[in-house]
Amino acid sequence: MQIQVSGARLAAGLPVSFSIQSATLLTTLLLMGFWTIPLETRAQARTGTVTGEVVTEGSGAPLQSVSVSVDGTGRGAVTDSDGVVLIEGVPAGLQTVTARMLGYRTAAQEVEVVPGETVRVVFSLRSRPLEVGGIRVSVLRPDLQPRAELSERELRRANPKDAGQLLRRVGGVDAVRRGPLGLDPVVRGLRETEVGTYLDGTRLFPAGPARMDSPLTHLDPSAVSTMEVVKGPYALTWGAGNLSAIRVETERLPDRHHHGVRGRASTGYDSNLDARELFGTLSGRSGRVSYWTHAAYRDGGDYTSGGDERVPGDFESWEGRAKLGVDVHPESRLTLSAGYQEQGSLDYPGRLLNADFFEALNLSARWQTERSSGLLRDLDVLLYRNQVDHGMGNWEKPTAMPMEGRMPPFALDVGVDSSIEVWGARLAGVLQQGPWSLRVGGDLYSANRDAQRTIRRQDNGALLFEDLMWPDATVTDGGLFAQASRTLDGRVRLAGTLRLDLVRAEADTASDFFLENVSRDLTGTETNLSAAVTAGFDLGSDWNLSLGVGSAVRTADATERYSDRSPASKAQTSAEFVGNPALEPERSTQADLWLEGRLPNTAVQLNLFGRWMQDYITIEATDLPKRLPLSPETVFRYVNGDATFWGGEASVVQGVTDRVTLEASSAYLWARDDELDEPVLGIAPLSGRLGLRFEDSEGRYYLEGTLLAVSDQDRAATTRGESPTDGYTTVDLGVGWAPGQGVNLRLGIENLLDEGYVNHLNARNPFTGIRIPEPGRVFFVKISYGF
Repeated sequence: MQIQVSGARLAAGLPVSFSIQSATLLTTLLLMGFWTIPLETRAQARTGTVTGEVVTEGSGAPLQSVSVSVDGTGRGAVTDSDGVVLIEGVPAGLQTVTARMLGYRTAAQEVEVVPGETVRVVFSLRSRPLEVGGIRVSVLRPDLQPRAELSERELRRANPKDAGQLLRRVGGVDAVRRGPLGLDPVVRGLRETEVGTYLDGTRLFPAGPARMDSPLTHLDPSAVSTMEVVKGPYALTWGAGNLSAIRVETERLPDRHHHGVRGRASTGYDSNLDARELFGTLSGRSGRVSYWTHAAYRDGGDYTSGGDERVPGDFESWEGRAKLGVDVHPESRLTLSAGYQEQGSLDYPGRLLNADFFEALNLSARWQTERSSGLLRDLDVLLYRNQVDHGMGNWEKPTAMPMEGRMPPFALDVGVDSSIEVWGARLAGVLQQGPWSLRVGGDLYSANRDAQRTIRRQDNGALLFEDLMWPDATVTDGGLFAQASRTLDGRVRLAGTLRLDLVRAEADTASDFFLENVSRDLTGTETNLSAAVTAGFDLGSDWNLSLGVGSAVRTADATERYSDRSPASKAQTSAEFVGNPALEPERSTQADLWLEGRLPNTAVQLNLFGRWMQDYITIEATDLPKRLPLSPETVFRYVNGDATFWGGEASVVQGVTDRVTLEASSAYLWARDDELDEPVLGIAPLSGRLGLRFEDSEGRYYLEGTLLAVSDQDRAATTRGESPTDGYTTVDLGVGWAPGQGVNLRLGIENLLDEGYVNHLNARNPFTGIRIPEPGRVFFVKISYGF
């Protein structure tokens, strides 16, 4: 039997590729070295420990997940379920300790840290009315720690229609627009299943053959509490194939110190888009039982671009979610979660078909144990099932209308039914012994999907043909991981992670054409090894340097393996594509450097990276015949190649005064597909963002403005239908006001100058060949009430 490691097939006795050897050797040496490096006793001579508790003002209930940091030292931690925090390795002397949490006012205390001793702090945080219900977006460093930034910028007061749109505000992250919803995230040029997507720990995959539904489509943004983005192969303990990763968490259940019922309701309207939204949430606790419920409705219509082009954009979406938690033990909780979303009649101007419906179901059961002492600190057991059913049709498309001179000239009735069902499990624990922390565990998912296409004559209903866009295909991945971390001398943090995945992909059948022209072998197995090492250094009291080297493997998905001359989302063309069951898994090896400075009124950040993709899954033209008469003549096939990426992001946030904050950021990416000797498809151009914000000292109102400037992009993958795009500049304005009694009002203007522009990553209209433009000027109003 042949074994696949790192995307290369190896027979017994053959050497592993250099990148695997390097990553494995580095990680092994680091893990071995952890057990032989003694702690320097001189660390205790100049550092101490800060411990304390964070509670809410008034009720005194402990607050979980509060970020507590020692200003200017790079030292910090978050509170546990009891509101308790512990920060070790704090430099001796007079220090300022700051507590920050979304929805609460920041608080700070000065303490005297004595070498070798512990000092205690207690924070009582006041509610911040303007921050209730916001979404906190964190970009994690290679060591999976949040980046440094001023507290005022931790809340993204955007007006997102879905989570993908919100991520466009993150440096190095963009999204593909194919329709009004479902913007598909792209992280530093990585897209689709190269970016692992997680909802409350469960793995999400799309159902649509052409990714009308990115994984984040089936989650209303009003249900999102936090989003974490990892821009490289470092989230190895989250799941398999994470060349980059996005983790979304819904609202936490109330802890055992919470009393009473809390709720929030909101409604809003966006002009131009003719979009309405309404949602409500309710949470509370009774004894050992806690609960959270959420319901949301949204709809929208066609919109007008800045160039006065009408763009189809109809959609409707209903969603309901709930969590029920039972405190089985003071340190353990069982949580049952359920979510259901239904979307209907969605226009997709960037696809050959529109969406008749999406029906998405999420079910999970999770056991979590958190302890503040002992060898076993945390235990996490998760079981879940995610399913999406998706129907498509060609209503309102040119193919649904008769046209003389076209072949065929009569109107067609095209329908596609597709589905995906994902079963998964996860078991992970954290062991703590002195300065050592060891996270070990394993996870498993099995994703089954199929898609069937039917084409009839509209005039008489005659069946022209019925075929499989891909067969009943299943990809199963089971992985084991271990991550060891240690802090040295209070200023150096080291971590090493190893991950081993066993993969099996299979399909029950394929068309005669596929079996004769592509492959008869529909089953494959792989053994994939991933590894990462990270290090963080405190450079004095104000600066931090983070380094990371990681190498992760992603197995080919069902579309890349088994699609039978169906349109693909990986290229901006409506041509047909065939899968390749013999594809090697692709390996991403990446090196990162993060430099951060946090001064009293300024936060500075610089991120640089280089990535080398082995067995990069790309596409090439073939001489195979097309399936449909209206398709372009060239049929493409998925193949392996190599690619190179490098780039980075930079930002500075300046507190001009106590009430005025100025933020500037930029991002750049360069990438080349070495197999086709041209730029990688879908690379975002150079961009820069400038923001100015004013907020009164009591948090009752704010004013803000943002300018986004994007340059021309002339590096295009021309052999795959991509063309250059022009640059553009947009301006957004926003204002918020909290008059009291739990009421919040937000008003804003997006694209104030009514700029006509397209995002370079946006899909093309397959009938006109023109990229989908972004909306023109949009006025929005949101009002919410919380208690």
